[in-house]
Amino acid sequence: MALATARSTRAARSGNRFVKKNGQCNVQFTNMEDKSSRYMADMFTTCVDIRWRYMLVLFTLVFVLSWLAFGLAFWVIALLHGDLDNPAGDDNFTPCVLQVNGFVAAFLFSIETQSTIGYGYRCVTEECPVAVFMVVFQSIVGCIIDCFMIGAIMAKMARPKKRAQTLLFSHNAVIAMRDSKLCLMWRVGNLRKSHIVEAHVRAQLIKPRITDEGEYIPLDQIDINVGFDKGLDRIFLVSPITIIHEIDEDSPLYGIGKK
Repeated sequence: MALATARSTRAARSGNRFVKKNGQCNVQFTNMEDKSSRYMADMFTTCVDIRWRYMLVLFTLVFVLSWLAFGLAFWVIALLHGDLDNPAGDDNFTPCVLQVNGFVAAFLFSIETQSTIGYGYRCVTEECPVAVFMVVFQSIVGCIIDCFMIGAIMAKMARPKKRAQTLLFSHNAVIAMRDSKLCLMWRVGNLRKSHIVEAHVRAQLIKPRITDEGEYIPLDQIDINVGFDKGLDRIFLVSPITIIHEIDEDSPLYGIGKK
């Protein structure tokens, strides 16, 4: 079972943010079994969530390792067939892959096959069915790798992760009278000209709580009504809007004084 570390609880008590301004939750999890394997089980989402520097390293490693693996396979095929023993190029001898006389040549042929470059000097012959199969297999694997990596990069680029940088909240929330009712209020605004359609506002109060059975909950989440029962939580951010929470008998802030 995942447990939030005490660091988060101490941070909340000392006044640090539970959710950072960029939208990331300031919580770490410990006591998780097989954490790495759980991330690897959903490799696509992991690639989308990791940082760009790691994504670029993974992108390079996947292609280089696949080229090396298939290059090694072509080199082994040429070695077993005796292609490396004919460096002079005997006309009576037909190699599995033309112009592959060493591992570097096999590596270059692997790159040409997977990236469909085809310089024209190296090509597979009908002499070895295994070599023909490896060309077909590498072409299929190369298409899968291309689809996976391009899809992950496009999904990563299309994520509105930086969109929060242009959504501004007021530095302070205030409690004041509004329409003869005591309300908690703060403002939110959108800097971009591209409007957010069907924007919804949701607020939560996070504080420690002790249950009736004596259980201590360090980070208890309580919804704060910002008008979702009346449809006022749907906003259109053309101009800065004031979000209002009425402090009534049903509010978790009811009965709390200034102190």
